[in-house]
Amino acid sequence: MIFTRKWVIGIVVMLLLASSIIFAVARLTAPAEETALTPVPFISLQEPFPPLNEPEDNPTTPEKVALGRLLFFDPVLSEKNDVACATCHQPDRGLSDGRSTSIGTSGNPVPRNAPTLWNVGYVGNLFWDGRVQSLEAQALFPLTNPDEMGDADTDALVAELAAYPEYAALFAAAFPGEPMGLAQVEKALAAFQRTLISNDSPFDRYAAGDLDALTPSQRRGLELFRSTKTRCVECHMFPTFSSESFRVIGVASDDVGRAAVFENGLVGSFKTPTLRNVALTAPYMHNGSLATLAEVIDFYADGGGRVRGVENMDLLVQKIELSAQERADLTAFLMALTDESNRPEIPESVPSGLPVIETKYD
Repeated sequence: MIFTRKWVIGIVVMLLLASSIIFAVARLTAPAEETALTPVPFISLQEPFPPLNEPEDNPTTPEKVALGRLLFFDPVLSEKNDVACATCHQPDRGLSDGRSTSIGTSGNPVPRNAPTLWNVGYVGNLFWDGRVQSLEAQALFPLTNPDEMGDADTDALVAELAAYPEYAALFAAAFPGEPMGLAQVEKALAAFQRTLISNDSPFDRYAAGDLDALTPSQRRGLELFRSTKTRCVECHMFPTFSSESFRVIGVASDDVGRAAVFENGLVGSFKTPTLRNVALTAPYMHNGSLATLAEVIDFYADGGGRVRGVENMDLLVQKIELSAQERADLTAFLMALTDESNRPEIPESVPSGLPVIETKYD
């Protein structure tokens, strides 16, 4: 009996050992499973939007917004009365202009791509190099730049606006008790731009709990976007899909970026742009050198400028192994950031009587 019991136990032990060996061999020879993606920690899908970058001396009112909208589309703001803000920020082109670099009143291309104005009211540092900190201060640059709107004599511009009775009445309603001047032009334009909010995309509905708002491909793309594999979300943070950071990613260009306006700016560093409505704003990068979202993803997957030995490259820009499916999923997710529900209506006419600017140099 004792011998029989030992014999049975021995057989069981041998069978267990054999099955363990077979299982181990199967593990070694089986095709590798996909590694689960790890999300970047401490980042929620439902991060709140920051407060609007609105100065205390220019609270938004309906009267300022109405005036700012007309000024935005009116070519009267340019020296030759042929270019408006809307020339480079067209509502049907993602509030950009579809060009690599914009063209203003001089007919010459300007050095940089026109950034979208969607959610610009949340931005703390404006222009690709972050040279100004408010929309009010920003307006002066395109107004007076000879290659953009070319109005070097801003006193003459204000006098021209005041000569139109409708503008005189609109300024009086928007700024009661204030003299009509350049500051009021800047404030009205800024107030209008702060209404250009995009916050109801398929991504936003998904983040709020509508799990059917994203397709399976878009959901996979979101997981990639927020993962430690790509780290996209560490620069393009929820919910603005931007940040107030300036980074060297290595786009081929002679433009020194932030270094041109700040002593401590890194050569080749540019502001992290928003990805809201990014599907509408091609071409991409500060110089419009990448024509499609697929090209942008390929650029980052290759390690950006590292392949060309660019100095001071951002540590987050590293070569990434992405399959064709993963690239397609990322593109699909970026498409899910589209929301034009607050797209501004183009006025039928403007107080100057000049042709309303919708597009130029197609």
